[in-house]
Amino acid sequence: MADDSGNSPSEMAPDREARILDDLQDAVQRMHVLARSPRIVLASGTRAQGARPMAWQALFERSFGGELPPVSYRGAPASALTTVLAKGFDSEPTLGSGWSHPRLRDAMTMGPVIQVFRSDRLPDDVGRALLGVIVFEEDGLQLAGVRAIVREFGLQ
Repeated sequence: MADDSGNSPSEMAPDREARILDDLQDAVQRMHVLARSPRIVLASGTRAQGARPMAWQALFERSFGGELPPVSYRGAPASALTTVLAKGFDSEPTLGSGWSHPRLRDAMTMGPVIQVFRSDRLPDDVGRALLGVIVFEEDGLQLAGVRAIVREFGLQ
């Protein structure tokens, strides 16, 4: 069966694989790890540039190595970064479906500060559920400033 372009599935596979590898390479080149626990990553550029959310999610999750517990993503505005680093979250969690998401793509629409939580610790143990934060350079967030904030909180 062909798609709209006339390509059969076997002809599309190499293009798809190349696109996935390009996305991962783009994400790797833009990724700056600023702290390891919780993992703080700054992504050069905006959410709309370069790699698709799937590549960011795969790269971030695999950066932990080994078995990772189920995770949940929550986006927040740039102004919430210090609150997230101080408290481990930007607002009290709820069990509602809109508070966090199993896919990074859904959280990215909420803002450039993406919180990554252990799903098994939500909502009761949210203070210890934060695994990391992915920060995109938007709304005044830049590498030097985010690095200074991370140091201010004593994160390494």
